[in-house]
Amino acid sequence: MGNEHGGGPFETDVVIIGAGPVGLFAVFELGLLDVRAHLIDILDRPGGQCAELYPEKPIYDIPALPIVTGQELTDRLLEQIKPFEPEFHFSERVDELAKLEDGRFRLKTDAGTEFITKIVVIAAGGGSFT
Repeated sequence: MGNEHGGGPFETDVVIIGAGPVGLFAVFELGLLDVRAHLIDILDRPGGQCAELYPEKPIYDIPALPIVTGQELTDRLLEQIKPFEPEFHFSERVDELAKLEDGRFRLKTDAGTEFITKIVVIAAGGGSFT
């Protein structure tokens, strides 16, 4: 995806590394606090391991959902976070993470996309699948 917004790094409140269920739910919780987030994932779509490895397999340990598939869980989380308008950066891997003098963080992906953020959430789950 690269830096398509007009140059310079994205400046945001939070960068979430991983767009699986935990990363998506983090967007929801942060959104309730009016905190905007960007998500970076090496996969080309959201859902992480649930959507990539077992989209049709039933999951039985999600609170309030006795049974749900990996894809259904992903779809429900995406619907739940729509009002918070997260920005996704798919098919990118974070290669650099550095703390700046002002306490914020600078991240750079393998696609050259750069971010300046106050908080980094690592929701990488089971790791990369590429």
